[in-house]
Amino acid sequence: MATWLKLIFGAPIALVLAALGWRAWRQARVAASLAIRGPHGIDEAGLVRIGGIEQWISIRGEDLANPVIVVAHGGPGSGLCALVPETTRGWEAHFTVVHWDQRGAGLTFSRAPKGQGEVTLARIAEDGLEVTAHALKRTGHARAILFGGSWGSMVAVTMARRRPELFHAMVGAGQVVDSARNEEVGYAALLARVRAAGDARNEAVLVALGPPPWTLAQMMTERKILIGRFSPTNERGMQSQVVTALLSAPGLSLRQVIDWFRAADFSAAALMGGLFRYSDGPPYAPLALPFVVIQGADDFQTPTSLAADYLEAIEAPAKRFVSLPGGGHMAMVAMPDAFLGALLTEVRPFAFGA
Repeated sequence: MATWLKLIFGAPIALVLAALGWRAWRQARVAASLAIRGPHGIDEAGLVRIGGIEQWISIRGEDLANPVIVVAHGGPGSGLCALVPETTRGWEAHFTVVHWDQRGAGLTFSRAPKGQGEVTLARIAEDGLEVTAHALKRTGHARAILFGGSWGSMVAVTMARRRPELFHAMVGAGQVVDSARNEEVGYAALLARVRAAGDARNEAVLVALGPPPWTLAQMMTERKILIGRFSPTNERGMQSQVVTALLSAPGLSLRQVIDWFRAADFSAAALMGGLFRYSDGPPYAPLALPFVVIQGADDFQTPTSLAADYLEAIEAPAKRFVSLPGGGHMAMVAMPDAFLGALLTEVRPFAFGA
């Protein structure tokens, strides 16, 4: 009987134990790489009451004298607090980086999946202003740089218009201008690229799909083709990298890993209707702070041509546009050195009055 049980259960148990051992080893390595060792650094993470609910905020940097940068993540629902090694660890030598998992995202969602309250663009932007005030108090700074990526660029624009005095400058990446126009231009560009590649199968799928407007399911069909074969090479396989990164995140339980993906579904259901209707113009309301756009040159999800036109048309005290050759929608992650270089040359000087 013992031998029979060993044959049935022994191998799976061994595999589970090996996987758990690998995870513990990975978490220890990542924790060591994240350590802030200097005497003037900061490394805080935890739940803070923001907008009437507890939200997870991370404040990290090697030197508190560096400018503060508040990150509004994308998705919606794709929290970054557990993904610092893959996103902003390199920034921390030059900035004090503030992440917050928005309501409906990441560790904020995991804290109380049924207690997220009002989940709208307006409410999340107001939360972002509270997060900024909290971070400025914790770091002793008067203003921060505001960064928004993809969905987060919509959050950042809303925040910047409400309280521009809190910020040195705003940075958009994967800049959303008009959701309907974004999808129209992106669809046409993807269809042209599919045809140029002679990919008859995916061409047939796209033709059958037709141009937008789409349902969420239809949009995901288009994204599957884009991400699977026609995004820049350095962005392919990123979904599996996210899974590995979450499993390797120090202090993250397996339930919290699962909740990260549940949060993305929750936020899509709550916010995608508003996202599909989003438009910042024209006409474009002016911005009362410097505005920088850093964009992958081959971004089809939030087309780079539209982002460039938006920056050209909008009124702001200073404007700068950076196009990263070979980059797509996820250039911040896929091209970390080039992206950080753009932040250092085009954005950081605004914190010192440039």
